[in-house]
Amino acid sequence: MKLKCLGSGSSGNCYLLIAGNGETLIIDPGLQIKEIKKALNWNISCVVGAVCTHHHADHAKSVKDLEQMGISVFKPYESPQPMSIEDTGWTIQGFELTDKTGKFMHTNADGSECPCYGFLISYPEMGRLLYITDTELVKWRFKNVNQILVEANYSKEIIQQENPNYEHVCRGHMELGTTLEFLKANKGPDLRNVVLLHLSDDNSDAELFAARAKEVVGMADVYVADKEMEIELNKEPF
Repeated sequence: MKLKCLGSGSSGNCYLLIAGNGETLIIDPGLQIKEIKKALNWNISCVVGAVCTHHHADHAKSVKDLEQMGISVFKPYESPQPMSIEDTGWTIQGFELTDKTGKFMHTNADGSECPCYGFLISYPEMGRLLYITDTELVKWRFKNVNQILVEANYSKEIIQQENPNYEHVCRGHMELGTTLEFLKANKGPDLRNVVLLHLSDDNSDAELFAARAKEVVGMADVYVADKEMEIELNKEPF
């Protein structure tokens, strides 16, 4: 299984999970459809489906384009009905990214709640993958996870409180310390890879974030998502 990052951040998010047989799942199609099609080598027939965490354009820009091409998009923020990918090894579950009171932590421009979901995606050669972004924390705990893709948007040691965007950055995004606590709570002997997502351009440090995560997860490999990053996400280490 390969993970290909087409974009990670406020300018647009999109990831491809590409199985050994070429089957591809699109995660958060938040880029122009031309960019996604180019990354697929213009071969749309290999796409088994797509998942989208929430309706903001930097995650959902090309949802309608994909649907117009006949590709099923799992959008739990519109319908909780799970997406069925028949006759394949893909299993996809969505879960609410809410606080302990049931309130969604990500917000819209007007400050209202933005329903946002994480995904647990399984495939035989990859194992169990968690994808989580655009939330302040994750109240759920998971077992037997092989791959974790999780937001580490900013560090409270870097961001300046006098920054006019301070509240916007902190609201509905995960701080490094929270990300590390999540990794500590969900790591296990089967964890192979951790990918840190959606780092803020001004309020993060990719090298520092990766080093801090590595201290927590031990033997697992740690990466920071960046455009054109391509890595293997296999269940078995060899």
